[in-house]
Amino acid sequence: MEQKKSTQKRHQLLNAALDVFSLYGFNGASLDEIAQIAEMHKSNIFYYYENKEALYVEVLTTVLQKWLAPLQMLEAELEPEEAITNYLLQKIEVSRTQPKASRLFALEVIQGAPHILEILKGPLKKLVKRKAKVISNWQEQGKISKDIDPELLILNIWALTQNYADFATQMEMVTGKTLRNRSMQQRIIQHTVHLMLYGIVPRPELNTAPPSESIDD
Repeated sequence: MEQKKSTQKRHQLLNAALDVFSLYGFNGASLDEIAQIAEMHKSNIFYYYENKEALYVEVLTTVLQKWLAPLQMLEAELEPEEAITNYLLQKIEVSRTQPKASRLFALEVIQGAPHILEILKGPLKKLVKRKAKVISNWQEQGKISKDIDPELLILNIWALTQNYADFATQMEMVTGKTLRNRSMQQRIIQHTVHLMLYGIVPRPELNTAPPSESIDD
């Protein structure tokens, strides 16, 4: 029972830290505010983490694991159209349900990723290289255009899908809606899938419509 309570407290602390770090970044975040949101005394934070940086890195690492999980499922045995469509849907869903996590990661990277640079240069780079090989295999089979750069394709998917979380305010000012709106969610899914799979130049031979099914709230 005591261990379960401790786990809940830790989860509560990580959620509060995500709220604050995603707004102010590492330097601007206050442990006092994190403790207040987590409904615990500031001294209790040090029971779980040595300092603010340790807490920040834990939050970032958790975010990165969730963010990269969908990419792990991109496998050569799948058909590229289905695999990339599913990947796009999952990435859009992450942007919809975890916008604070996406914004926190963006803030860290914009600042040069000082706290997770080794992760980016190590595990992240290796994962991207591995999945780029999957895309290269599809190219060798004639299933994807040889003009596509596999690594850049992955980076482009990240930029395109995370934009809906990182720049939600901009999208709302321009369109009047965000991913939280069901009709906008459908509009984003259809546009993003079609753009990524078929581009913007009309291709009369293509009669396939992008998926319109919604992801449940």
